Amino acid sequence: MTASFRAYLLVLIAASLWGTIGVAGKLLYGLGQVSPLALGLFRVGVAAPLLGLLSWRLDRGRPWHLRRREGAWWALAMGSMGGYQLFLFAAVERTDVTLAIFLAICTAPVLVALAAPLLLGERLNRGGLVSGGLALAGAALVLTAPAPGEGIATGRLAGNLLALGAAVCWAAYAIAARRLVRSHPPTRITFLTFAGAALLLAPLVFWQARPLALPPLGWGLAFYLGVVPTALAYFLYVRGLVHVPAATSSFLALVEPGAAALLSALLLGERLPLPAWAGVGVLLLGLLWLIRITR
Repeated sequence: MTASFRAYLLVLIAASLWGTIGVAGKLLYGLGQVSPLALGLFRVGVAAPLLGLLSWRLDRGRPWHLRRREGAWWALAMGSMGGYQLFLFAAVERTDVTLAIFLAICTAPVLVALAAPLLLGERLNRGGLVSGGLALAGAALVLTAPAPGEGIATGRLAGNLLALGAAVCWAAYAIAARRLVRSHPPTRITFLTFAGAALLLAPLVFWQARPLALPPLGWGLAFYLGVVPTALAYFLYVRGLVHVPAATSSFLALVEPGAAALLSALLLGERLPLPAWAGVGVLLLGLLWLIRITR
């Protein structure tokens, strides 16, 4: 097995593991009493120390220069990461996992591309605007897709809107990380961001005072969220990026919503209506076009 093939495989495995997050969250809601806030805290709280070990291993010898003028970017990264957890798991609670993941994951890069010229001074040509508009049109179709045999249910629409909120949070994190990576290694940014998000979510969880009752399987799934599709997946992804171009990794990362759709069908019995699949197709078409012209 060549180093290049192994790297591509690592990125694919990482994306596949990310695709299990929504399904694990949905299963947890069915196993006991747990809130989106608590799930978000579990994920970042368990992952943060493991990501700290990863950063220590990969970034040894790299000096720490936390500049005061970067404070706003760090605050944006930590706040948006915490918000992403809350919005994503709240969306998974109210709508189909497939819809939540497609909206959150596939819309975020489009929002980044559209906002980067304003916030980071990056250029976006006419093709980028058209492809971004196409992707957002697909997101609108997904957002308003009715449930099979029903109209647009209020709970389902609320879940889809929450997933779009998760996309906005992830886009904000990506923009902040893109600014911070100019002077900090990415593994260190991820560690500090997750640690900060955990500190932000913890008081909210205790203030909420919602009862938390899970069977042993539920606790195992909760820790799984922090260890496997977060810390382990990020480790595999970082190792793979050594030999995989950034543009190619964007294509490979699309395995995540595909894995989520497959697992949702197999484990949860989810079936999406035709309008939702049409929206997914338009969204993916716009995203792939955007990735192609920004390579």
